[in-house]
Amino acid sequence: MAIDFKEQESNTNLIGKLLGSGFLNPNLIMRTWKPVKGVRVTVLENNFYLFSFYSAKDFMKAWSKGAVFMGKQCLVIRRWHPEIELDDRDMNYAQVWIRLPGVSHHNLVSPEMIVSAIASEFGCQFIAVDITGGEIHVCVELDVNEPVVTKVTVEDGMGGSGVCQSLQYEIDTLCFSCGRMDHRKEECVDSDDRNGGGEDDEFGPHNMAPMKHARVPPFASLRYVSWRRPSSGWVKLNFDGALKGRSQRGGAGGLLRDSEGEFMAAFAAPVSTTRPLLSEIYALREGLQLAVDSGVEYLWIEGDSKIAIEMLNGWREAEGDQEQPVMGDCRNLMKRFKGVTARHVFREANQSADHLANLGVEECVHQEWRSSRSPPPTLLSFLWKDIAGFLVPRLVL
Repeated sequence: MAIDFKEQESNTNLIGKLLGSGFLNPNLIMRTWKPVKGVRVTVLENNFYLFSFYSAKDFMKAWSKGAVFMGKQCLVIRRWHPEIELDDRDMNYAQVWIRLPGVSHHNLVSPEMIVSAIASEFGCQFIAVDITGGEIHVCVELDVNEPVVTKVTVEDGMGGSGVCQSLQYEIDTLCFSCGRMDHRKEECVDSDDRNGGGEDDEFGPHNMAPMKHARVPPFASLRYVSWRRPSSGWVKLNFDGALKGRSQRGGAGGLLRDSEGEFMAAFAAPVSTTRPLLSEIYALREGLQLAVDSGVEYLWIEGDSKIAIEMLNGWREAEGDQEQPVMGDCRNLMKRFKGVTARHVFREANQSADHLANLGVEECVHQEWRSSRSPPPTLLSFLWKDIAGFLVPRLVL
C-alpha cells in the first residue's frame, strides 16, 4: 500500500518492521501496548507497518517500551519522521537497556570508559545512560539477529590489562543456545547445541536483568553520537558548509570513506556567499562530484543540514535563486550512482566534514586530497575518532 508520508503527523506515528516468519498479530501488539484511545495499523510492503496513535500518551507508552518480542517474531519500531526510509538494515536494530553489575559511579572505571568499550565491541549506537540507585544502565541499539555480547574488556586507565565487565540485558526473551534475543532456546533452529542456561555457560539467566526501564522514554536523556561506517560495498560521503560571520567568508568541505572506514578522498573549498544554506548545498554538490570522479557506485550521503537533506530527497522545494540551480546539479549527479541514500545526522557525527569546511573558509582555491595523497594533517585526529567509534554526548529532548 502506498502512503504519502508527508501528510502523516510525525508526533504520534511509529514505523514497525516485523522480523521473523508469518504476519503481525494485532491482538498481541494491543495487549502489549494497551492503548486507551486506539491505534490505526496500516500494512506497508516487506513486513513494514505504520502505527498511527490517536493519543500522544498512548504513543509515548508504546515508544518507550521499544521492541516487542512475540515468540519467534520481533517487532522493531522507530518514530516516524520526514526523513525516514523503509530500510531493512536500520530496522534490524532494537533499543535495549543493559545493566552493568558491580559498577557504580564510585568505581575506578568510569561509565564513559565502559560505554566506549561496549561501542567498540558492538559497533552500536548509544541512546542514553542512567545512573540511579547506585547502579549504571545504558540504553543501546542492538542488532536482534546477532548474539548478545556477554562481557567486554574495559581499559583501567592505568596502563594495565583492563577490567572484564559482565553485561546483563533488560529483555524478556533470550536464547540460551545461540545468544539471540528474538527467540527462546526451545525455538532455536540456528544451532545444533541445545545446551546452555547454566551458570558456567556463555548464555543463560545470568545474562538477563529485571526490566526496570520498560516505561522510561530513552529519548528524554543523554544520547551518545558517533560516526558509523557504511554497509559493505557502499561509500559514505560526509559534507558540511561553514560561514564566518565577521569575515563574510564561506567554506565547503567533504570526504569519502569506504565500508572499513578508510579514507578515500576529501576536499575543502572557499564559497563566495553569505548564505549558510548555500554553503551546505555547494558542499553537497562538490562531494557528489568527487564521488562520481572517484568511480563510486553505491553512495551513502550524510550531512548535518536537515534542510539540505530534505531538498535532496525531494521533501522540500529548493528556495532562492542561487540555491535552486546548485540543488538541481546535486539531483542530476545523484542519477550517476547505482544506489544512493541521503540522511541527516547530528553535527557530532559529522565532525570530519565540519573541519574540512572550516579549512575551506581559509583556502583561496579548491583543494582535493585523493587516496594517493595524504589528507591534511589536522584532519587525522578526526578520522581516527570516527573509525574508533568515538562517542560524543548530545542531549536529546
